[in-house]
Amino acid sequence: MKSTSTLHLTKMTEIHLFVQEGCRPCMYAETQLKKVDGWNKVVNITNAKEKGEWSDFARKCGVEATPTLVALVDANVVAKVTGSQDMTREFWAATVAKHSEQ
Repeated sequence: MKSTSTLHLTKMTEIHLFVQEGCRPCMYAETQLKKVDGWNKVVNITNAKEKGEWSDFARKCGVEATPTLVALVDANVVAKVTGSQDMTREFWAATVAKHSEQ
């Protein structure tokens, strides 16, 4: 009898919403995100600055302004959205729904 095995590799996906203290557009994006059930299982809210300077992680992700949403697959940036104008409740609901299935 012949034995076969299948190896399934899953890619590690992370989604970070980079924000900073006192940023009004960040507060809007965060408020809209938190209206969506299950958001915290999909999106990490990440401080973009440490002691007033861009964090190493924010720099690595190419963050130059906040709010910025960054998607990483296996630690590589694959998508980035900057600015709160598109970060509506509907946007977040679609994002959470899409990435909850993975």
